[in-house]
Amino acid sequence: MTVGDWSAKIWCEDLKSHPIMQTRYHNAYLTDGCWSPTRCGLFFLTRMDGFLDVWDFFYRQNEVAYSQKISDAVLTSIRINGSMAAVGDADGNVNMISLCRSLHDASLNTKEKEIMGNVFERETRREKSLDVAKRLGEKMQKPKVAVQNKDKIA
Repeated sequence: MTVGDWSAKIWCEDLKSHPIMQTRYHNAYLTDGCWSPTRCGLFFLTRMDGFLDVWDFFYRQNEVAYSQKISDAVLTSIRINGSMAAVGDADGNVNMISLCRSLHDASLNTKEKEIMGNVFERETRREKSLDVAKRLGEKMQKPKVAVQNKDKIA
């Protein structure tokens, strides 16, 4: 996952030219993010406006699952350890946040890892197919250069 500008992008090692998934664009610039260490479909993003966003791709991929104002300062970093999140801001403060059980307990849905693996694999295949179609389209659009073989008169 990369975090930059106004969206987070999820990449696959096989596709280096574009991400397999990405979040919608946020109103505020994103500053940091991290995956949940216990839930493979869950990640956290910090924003310049002091908000922490939680994305849960296991339940919904098109919108933030939860958003919370943490600080009036720019949030700069986040780390998750068990049921706690440490969120740093530009003023040098670290806010310790207790995560609710659904944000850290992987045992609530034992199929999440398998299902998310299938989702990421499906998106990777889709992006590879689109990449192949794009390359074929580009080949079809290239004008053919006519080669003429003129005999030289000596």
